[in-house]
Amino acid sequence: MAVKKTVLAGLCVVVMLGLCILDGAAKGETNSKNVAADAYKLRMQGKVDDAKALLEQAIQANPHNAVAHYELARTNFYMVTHPQQGVDRIAEAQQSIEKAIESDPNNVIYPFFEGHIALFQYYMSQTKENAARLCGAFESALKLKPDYRQAMLYLVEIYGTLPADKGGDKSKAEQYAKKLEATDEIYGAKARWILLPGDTNRVDYWQKVMKNHQGNTDVLEEMGKAYLGADDVNDAVLCFEKAIKIDPNKSFLFLDLSIYHTWAAMAAGDNSELRQKAIAAGDAAVTRYLDSNPVLPMRAYALGVQYKYKSHSGHKEQADEILKKARELDPYFSMATGAPNPDLFIAIDEIPHSHRYLFRPVQ
Repeated sequence: MAVKKTVLAGLCVVVMLGLCILDGAAKGETNSKNVAADAYKLRMQGKVDDAKALLEQAIQANPHNAVAHYELARTNFYMVTHPQQGVDRIAEAQQSIEKAIESDPNNVIYPFFEGHIALFQYYMSQTKENAARLCGAFESALKLKPDYRQAMLYLVEIYGTLPADKGGDKSKAEQYAKKLEATDEIYGAKARWILLPGDTNRVDYWQKVMKNHQGNTDVLEEMGKAYLGADDVNDAVLCFEKAIKIDPNKSFLFLDLSIYHTWAAMAAGDNSELRQKAIAAGDAAVTRYLDSNPVLPMRAYALGVQYKYKSHSGHKEQADEILKKARELDPYFSMATGAPNPDLFIAIDEIPHSHRYLFRPVQ
């Protein structure tokens, strides 16, 4: 009996110890997520330096904090588009996302975001090696989530758009396109559009798709961009407005519209009347986006765009006031022409489901 009691007591100790270890691990995981979530909130409040410092402290305390590495990667990536930051931020972002994947290899969020970092690196140096890294990131995400349609569509575009000596592969693009066509009609249509000859009439193509998908916001978006490509701004705006009415999250289409007008202003050359007309239209479009009450980093970015319009239209005092407001909101707001990647602003545990073309222009 004494032996049995001793064994039973020993088992109880082992069980209790195991429960304590599991409980401690759970608390450690929760604390890791909490720290990263706090840093994310700080960044979304425009306190980027504070967010970065908090994440670096968390990683120093726990080098295997995957979610902290991920959020640090997003923070560094976000900072790249500010003129005061060097492209070395991309290298830091790459290191961080690699650490996140190493610490949590089964989280599909991490390789998918690595794809966006790899894309930036490809833009800087269009080598076959960088293209392979770009494709490898999205393919890794697909291995973890075989039905990840956004990852498949990116691969269609990469393999189908790049020349063979830069990493393109038409056969692989076709394989992914067929998978999308078999699983999702809209994404299949997007994939097929990418692979069609460049002289295909985009308006006709999306009008045919629209017949079977009236009211689909993705199709309305594509239809609107097709109209922009044909310089039919009025019909483009109608499509965008319909899409945004159905899904207010599509308000970024007003930014796409403003970028179209920016290019139109640049193309106007010495025609000052045409240039000022395009600037005024772009200003109106970005104002409509601001009226949609975007998240703070995107509001700061949009104000930066508006600052450029006001500057080029001769309203210097108003422009300076807008720039001051943008800097007060977020000192690191993006000053790139293209809008920041929306995946930078979703929650730390949210799988990205947005899609923006990688190589094609807005229209």
